[in-house]
Amino acid sequence: MQKAIQPLRVAIIGGGISGLSSAYYLLKQADRPLQIDIFERKEVLGGNADTVVVDLGSYVDSRGCRHAYFRWADLGVNDVNLATYVELKKVMEDIGYLDQLKPLQDTACYFNREGSLTITDDGALRDGVSNPQFSLANADNGKLAPLIKVVHQSALNLLDTVNPQYTVGHFFNACVVQPAQMLGKAAAQLKIEIDWDDPKLPERLAKVRDDIYYPRIAAMYFTDERGPAFLPLQSPFQYYRLQEGAEATNPDRRYFDNGAQKWLEALEDHLRKKSGRHVKINIYTNAEVGVHVRPGSVLVFGEGHPPANYDLCVLGTHADDTIGLLSFDHDMTDWGRRINAVLSKVTYTRTYAVCHTYGGKLPQNINVWRTYNVLQRESTDTSFPYRMTYVENLHQNDPVNPRYSRAGLPLFLTSMVKSLDEIPVECMLDRVRSPERMDASMLDALPKATQRQLEGKMMRTGYRANHDMLHAGLADKAWTVFKHNVLDAECIAAQESIQLYNRSVAQQIGAGQQPTCALLFGGGWTNGAGLHEQCLLQSKQIATWILRGEVSPAAGLAPAAAATTA
Repeated sequence: MQKAIQPLRVAIIGGGISGLSSAYYLLKQADRPLQIDIFERKEVLGGNADTVVVDLGSYVDSRGCRHAYFRWADLGVNDVNLATYVELKKVMEDIGYLDQLKPLQDTACYFNREGSLTITDDGALRDGVSNPQFSLANADNGKLAPLIKVVHQSALNLLDTVNPQYTVGHFFNACVVQPAQMLGKAAAQLKIEIDWDDPKLPERLAKVRDDIYYPRIAAMYFTDERGPAFLPLQSPFQYYRLQEGAEATNPDRRYFDNGAQKWLEALEDHLRKKSGRHVKINIYTNAEVGVHVRPGSVLVFGEGHPPANYDLCVLGTHADDTIGLLSFDHDMTDWGRRINAVLSKVTYTRTYAVCHTYGGKLPQNINVWRTYNVLQRESTDTSFPYRMTYVENLHQNDPVNPRYSRAGLPLFLTSMVKSLDEIPVECMLDRVRSPERMDASMLDALPKATQRQLEGKMMRTGYRANHDMLHAGLADKAWTVFKHNVLDAECIAAQESIQLYNRSVAQQIGAGQQPTCALLFGGGWTNGAGLHEQCLLQSKQIATWILRGEVSPAAGLAPAAAATTA
């Protein structure tokens, strides 16, 4: 009688996109029995997803009847570029979610506080009005927009040739000083004529830098608070290439209808439905666990979870959280020291996401408000935290939504701010806690986690905690706090080191050996800016490594060498 093959036991720490997708790809690729256990410290799966319902008062219909006016908003991850998110599209098609991605109004406004700068990028505007006075297409007599395209393409051309020490500041300063040398190839590539002898060209390039790119880069969640000039060039421009598409690719920006948590719950439901005898998947929430690393295995333990041994452990958590999760046997001390040295290179910033109606975060002229509103920094600013304000009505594309395409409905906003006191409390919107007042069709369409919050259940979302509140009046307001790794040169070095380590583990698996250090690292910090597509690609690679290993070793990537690199 043939002996049954024992399932490979895999623990996944973290129930965000990285953890859930790691389980998805293991399930998809499984060629042997698997036991997969996912552990999430919060009650809610989804990582940086947080969908809330807010109260905007009431509206009166044509018959004079009054109705409560509720809207949902994503405080965390909120849109993707379907034109470049190839892997995401495949996954969503597979689980039957793709139709829930809806086109948004892909417009932007760049402005300063005193009103002397207002530029609207309306190239993708639909069902709206663009004022030629403020349009980017007409700025500087039509010379600014084509110059931006050339600068952008020039930066993209450099991505595969520069190292992380080459910064955004290096690039733009070189463009101002040597425009023809820096931009000539890109101009020819795009067939855009630039007058290299124009005496105003350096001034125009400085405007591209100071009024467009520096504000845009400072409005990115992975930004360096010292300022955009300090980031490696590859950090924002690899993000642009994926999130916004190269010049040859028309972006297809989509939002998650009824909230991003809805899609992650769809992925969770898919895993639960497909779990069976061949691949058994358990998902544990409220699971504060630790991981103890032994030679050739790991022990996962925590309150309410009896200690259990696993053959491999995938860590889909932030780098700093991972340090706190891990402990190492005496025989594994050297591995622990080297791994922690890599994780410690990654630094984090915190950002508050607030849903509100405060116009002080937007241009003085309401007619130039756009989906994405980017504030130009003052020359006296010494810190450049992540800041961005979305007009939710445009992000959710109200002009093409029959439910909301009507005059008189109030605008509502979501801002990313450094401190909660940047938004007046009286302008913050309340989280709705009364589902009985809500239309049944809207209620049913919301994520399950949001429905539970509507019933009054207080759940940890993002990194919101009591000490974040300035006073008790904020408790029921629509806000949360997230942390993001800074995508600086140190982080990129850590990404490269952890990938070498991951590949060394894969090579042991490919050689038919049980890895000495049975950890694999995923999570947003391990691949680029941690966009959904990058998290999925990392998870797919990890699943392949676990099930098939890496048969062709690369020079210098033997386990000991990889550990030394780490």
